[in-house]
Amino acid sequence: MGQKNGFDPNDPIGNLRKARDATLDAWAKAMIDLVNTETFARWVGATLDSYLIASAPLQQLINTSMKTSLARLNLPSREELTTLARRVTNIEMRLDDIEIKLDQLAHALRTQTPVIVEMLTEQLEQNRQEGVELNGMEQRLAALDHKADQMLQLIERLQQAALEQAEAAQRRRKAPRPPVPPPDPEPPTPEEVKEDHAIEGF
Repeated sequence: MGQKNGFDPNDPIGNLRKARDATLDAWAKAMIDLVNTETFARWVGATLDSYLIASAPLQQLINTSMKTSLARLNLPSREELTTLARRVTNIEMRLDDIEIKLDQLAHALRTQTPVIVEMLTEQLEQNRQEGVELNGMEQRLAALDHKADQMLQLIERLQQAALEQAEAAQRRRKAPRPPVPPPDPEPPTPEEVKEDHAIEGF
């Protein structure tokens, strides 16, 4: 017997397979055409919105009960694990930055160590020279201080002597003075003597 429209009476399994494939191809084409329509997209969006709105209270209830149950069991919640993971990630990033900076610092120290040693040596030598100069200045200041003390002592002695002289002069002014004798009469002049003799002759 010949085949008609791909139907083989001698191969029933093959006929069923062909029928299945044809049916699946038709359904696939129909579903693709349906999914690609804007009406289907609006219907799927409305359905998902309705599902989310309807499931929001239930989801909130589940989250609350899960938090309570985890807290009673001393287990971390999802938010706590997320926060912990974020902190661990931040710590790892900072550790990486610190490691990079330490490597840079070690490299800089390896390259700059001779220069640093030379600078420190020069600074120590300069400090030693400044120390010698400071010792000399301290000795000079000590000598000046001694001289200043001697000058102060001399000034104090002069002030004391001046005070004693002023007190002695004041005592002399306050002491009683002896009486001053009257001045001796002056001898008469020759004209006066002549006049006296003339008076006596009368």
